[in-house]
Amino acid sequence: MGVGSNLGSREASIRAAGALLDARHGIQVLAVSPLYETEPLGPPQPHYLNAAFRLDTVLTPIELLRVLIRTEQRLGRDRKSTERWGARSLDLDLLWDERGPHESRELRVPHPELEKRSFALTPLLAVAPELQTTYGPLLVQTGGELVAWDRAAQASSRQSAGVLEIDVEADSLADACALTVEIPGGLRPPLSTLHRTIDSSTSAFAASLRDVFRSGFSARYATVSHCSNTQWIAHFHGVNLGIPLDRGVRLVTTSAAARKFHASLSVELTPE
Repeated sequence: MGVGSNLGSREASIRAAGALLDARHGIQVLAVSPLYETEPLGPPQPHYLNAAFRLDTVLTPIELLRVLIRTEQRLGRDRKSTERWGARSLDLDLLWDERGPHESRELRVPHPELEKRSFALTPLLAVAPELQTTYGPLLVQTGGELVAWDRAAQASSRQSAGVLEIDVEADSLADACALTVEIPGGLRPPLSTLHRTIDSSTSAFAASLRDVFRSGFSARYATVSHCSNTQWIAHFHGVNLGIPLDRGVRLVTTSAAARKFHASLSVELTPE
């Protein structure tokens, strides 16, 4: 499937979409392509970030389409606009299905415009290289493979003396918080997700994560969709243990060398 965003915190929206889909029963995100910045089609608007997800799913194409539409809406997309090729906070499209073509009133797979769009073909081939024979020549006809975006958020983590420390460089605080970083724990997926509306600040994010642990929900990772300049919807993915955990959480940001933000998150890990 293809994913794109050109409004709000573009990278955060893409990463949040991947996390929400992967947390849903019946869907597993097997691979995520690099991000590519592209010029928009249609009326004047900001540049897009585009990517592709490779999914393993038991859902039919129509069932998956409905999940994608709900995911777009959950992450702030307003579908009331009728402007063709207009700006959007998130766009999720089914590009190809190994089960074969699908055609109905609601959906056509492969995507009818796929062969004409380098911003869809490049990430598709990054997660499905076995399609190179079919789509590689078409990508050449569209102008060739795109160059990966060089400002994608980067994260590193380390754990020592009962503390998990995560360092991130990103272009926005939302992009920094949207990175998927595993918090060690014994229980693994399937995960459930808590959704919280919070102020868009480091202190609010840290306090919300701390409250999630105290509620008995053991968070494995968190993502953020930047819905406005003042509020986020934060998604905490994990397992409800029913056992409150009083974990210290601290998030601070400073200026970064390569990007706009350097964020440092520390979580005190208590035995579960």
